[in-house]
Amino acid sequence: MALDRTSGFDMLVQISEQEINSQLAAAFLSGTVFPPSLSLPVTMGGATGTADINFQTPTLDLDRPRPQVGLTLPFAGSQLALTAPVPLTVAPLGGTIVIVDAVQIVSEAGGQAAVIDFTSGAPTVTVDFDAASETRLAPLLAAVGMSIAQAENTVAGLVLAQLQSTVQRVLLTPFIPVVDDTSPTTIFDLAVTTVNDLSAADRDCLAFGVRMSSDAGGNINNVTTNMIPAGSPSLVMMSNTWLLAKVMRPQVATSLGRPLTDFDTPLRLNRSIPAPGGTGTLTSLVAFIEGNRIRVDGRATASGTGWSAVSTFTFFVSLSIDATGSIAITTTTPTVATDVDLEWWVWLAGLALGGLFGGIVGAIVAAVVLAITESVVEGVANSLISSGISGSIGTFASIPLGPIGSRLAMTSLVLDDLELRGTISRAPAVPVRNSGSRTPVAGISFDLDAGSTSATPQPGTDLVWDPASGLTTRGAARLSVTGRTYGALDPLAISALPLTSTSIPLSMIPSFADLGPFTVGSRVVFGMRTGDGRLVRCRAWRNTFDQRLTLEWVTYDNPVAQLDLTQRWCVAERGPVEEYISADCSRCTTSEVAWRGVIEAWPRLAPFPIDYQWCVCGQVLEEDSGEVQGPDGPISYKLVDRKLCLRGQLGQTIDCEVCVSAIDARGHELYTCLTVLQPGEQTTCRPCVPRHTFELEFAEIATELQGYRPVFTPTGKDPAPIG
Repeated sequence: MALDRTSGFDMLVQISEQEINSQLAAAFLSGTVFPPSLSLPVTMGGATGTADINFQTPTLDLDRPRPQVGLTLPFAGSQLALTAPVPLTVAPLGGTIVIVDAVQIVSEAGGQAAVIDFTSGAPTVTVDFDAASETRLAPLLAAVGMSIAQAENTVAGLVLAQLQSTVQRVLLTPFIPVVDDTSPTTIFDLAVTTVNDLSAADRDCLAFGVRMSSDAGGNINNVTTNMIPAGSPSLVMMSNTWLLAKVMRPQVATSLGRPLTDFDTPLRLNRSIPAPGGTGTLTSLVAFIEGNRIRVDGRATASGTGWSAVSTFTFFVSLSIDATGSIAITTTTPTVATDVDLEWWVWLAGLALGGLFGGIVGAIVAAVVLAITESVVEGVANSLISSGISGSIGTFASIPLGPIGSRLAMTSLVLDDLELRGTISRAPAVPVRNSGSRTPVAGISFDLDAGSTSATPQPGTDLVWDPASGLTTRGAARLSVTGRTYGALDPLAISALPLTSTSIPLSMIPSFADLGPFTVGSRVVFGMRTGDGRLVRCRAWRNTFDQRLTLEWVTYDNPVAQLDLTQRWCVAERGPVEEYISADCSRCTTSEVAWRGVIEAWPRLAPFPIDYQWCVCGQVLEEDSGEVQGPDGPISYKLVDRKLCLRGQLGQTIDCEVCVSAIDARGHELYTCLTVLQPGEQTTCRPCVPRHTFELEFAEIATELQGYRPVFTPTGKDPAPIG
């Protein structure tokens, strides 16, 4: 067992390069992370104009000296439009732009995120036109006395300037809340690096070190190996020392009603204490990792007139992932060995040692399970995981790692530095327009944009079913049959299909029957692009018994340009704190606070550069910094392009509307607002949560004692007195 696999961190998270690129592709499709195009003012050898660059799906490669990464941006269908000395357009242009920069952690408003920050340091930008573009550019470059290499360097410099002034950064994680408190299950700090695997497998990954307190260790430079199991895109690993000493030890002490000083680290009882659940004495209790389980050993004693007994016990706690992705905690039946020393006149049956030690062991099992449930599962889930906790056992859903805050669906769990392996399920990046299923009795036409059908083809029809020939597209609609499963055919997968076919012959539409407990046959899965350009996921089959067609489909809406606003707030200053117990037994604290917030604008699917205009509390911001008058007093602000920083005063409630107008490179305006409400007094309450009840049953007498018999045979009645 390797106790240092987390490199000293409380937790270590690794995400594979392949998974990061899958997330980037999904995010780019929906317009997040990176703009779809850039417009660059160009001056080359006396010629002036504009270069319009249209990007394709970006990819991230980690084959660099760490912590550097390479972001490759393919471009196609682009153009160079000159206005002087003569109007001239060179198109289409294609090639690649490669940006090499370091991945780093940035802190803002009580949160941290892993980013590629183009404004920090000196990113390297390389432009490479493809062969066809070089041929198209050659006459123009010859006229202005430039080589293709000089032109590429010029464009690289223009791209770098736009990256630093408009795009600014690429988020590899959303902002994750961090806090410096005494809880061992809230995140204090994050660190990030890359792992460049030089083996033939090329298993590169991003690695995140997580510290839960200011006194935690960890050196991210010591993370040099990809430990993600083959076939899994991710891994979450918890330190044994942190798990036992910082998380379970305080909870076990509380559950047993003992001070923390009664237990040495990582988790060992250092003195004899009254045994819980019995009348004896607990002399030993230790927990440690053995194999892939938590092992708990203990020793208890009890004595009375004429007898004494010592009982040793061992049980294991296993953690597993159930079908819903929840962590399930199971314990083995405790192994109890009892050694009895008694005088000849004591009847063993009257001692009830099974019940005595059974109660002690049962209380220990309950304490350990409760510690894991409340601390490991609920505590970590509440701090690291963005979704809520359902029931006593939480679900590891939505671990916020990846460009679109993907959910980490755990599929297996191994204890050896508490290693959790899992797959990542991404939330849909493209909205669903409509979906449906039809089983016609005759020929039918489908308008998949509208989600409607008709007996004969109509304007807008995308797909026609003819029982004699099969399925045929209409108009500009096209399709491609795929070997993917229906559930795996998401918009990203559909967009990667050729989508050039116009029909599926009857012979390719198989027979299928759902017989309840089992199915017979198969179904054909295909993707489509409708006449209006929307992507569709389809599945079709013929009924085995009557040969009637069934078509299922999901039509995805085209992502449209929109302006998103996000806000993050933290307490910049806090007044005196008052503690009290509320009427419902909750423990509460209240204090005046001063808020500091960051509001960030991100235009989706809009060509850069973007011109922003901000308005706060009905007042247009003309300067880069200053004050605006709010309902509860002046609010300080600082404006940096697409980021607005606000700061209130102690006890001030910030209650107003923030609006942004964004005009893109083609003159289109996007406009949106959000309401900000941050009360000047912060009250936090921790509700009284009833402890979970654990019911354990044990035999009265351990197996080793079942052969004992009373020394004397009891009589049916007391002897009659003499005299």
